[in-house]
Amino acid sequence: MAEVIDTLSVETPPGEFYQAVADRTIPIEQRTDVTVDELERMSLPYSAELYNGKVVFKMASPEHGIIQGKVAAKLDFYLEQNPIGYVMTETNFKLWPDRPRESRVPDIAFVKKDRMPKDLRQFPPIAPDLAIEIFSPEDQLSEVLDKIDAYLEQNVQIVWLIIPHNQEVLVFTAESRHKVTDVLTAPELLPGFELPVSKIFEGIPFPD
Repeated sequence: MAEVIDTLSVETPPGEFYQAVADRTIPIEQRTDVTVDELERMSLPYSAELYNGKVVFKMASPEHGIIQGKVAAKLDFYLEQNPIGYVMTETNFKLWPDRPRESRVPDIAFVKKDRMPKDLRQFPPIAPDLAIEIFSPEDQLSEVLDKIDAYLEQNVQIVWLIIPHNQEVLVFTAESRHKVTDVLTAPELLPGFELPVSKIFEGIPFPD
């Protein structure tokens, strides 16, 4: 408790002081009033999203991590040859700048260079141009689709949903959605980029 009090300003109004003490003594995963700015100041052990003030941790399996690494590496290699933007993993985006208790973390994101905020140490107050999600066995499809809808509503151009157990990718845009099992492309956003879907899953020992 003393450490909590020591971090508060002596000029903090009494009401805010006692509320801050209470907030900091309740485990973060039990709270429903966390703001994006507060989350940004925390040193959490895992990446986490905010859903109406509730922290939802993202904890990847080895399968998830391997796929994430493969796709991010392919995008990074492409961007080394075509420096048009940035690829990042597990980055918290303030999709709704006017909703302080909401944020989303794509497994992988691409942002065009001319849209990237100058301060790279803060959660970007924008939506990425490309958001990539990797479906995990514990995921609820309805929740994943809600997240994809949120991306598209906030003007994400393309969303890729990677489905490991089917070894396919679902592609979502504001106008359409379709399945890809051969080669993944995004000509309007990533000219010349090609990723054979089979390469995403190559070498991964999937259960029978």
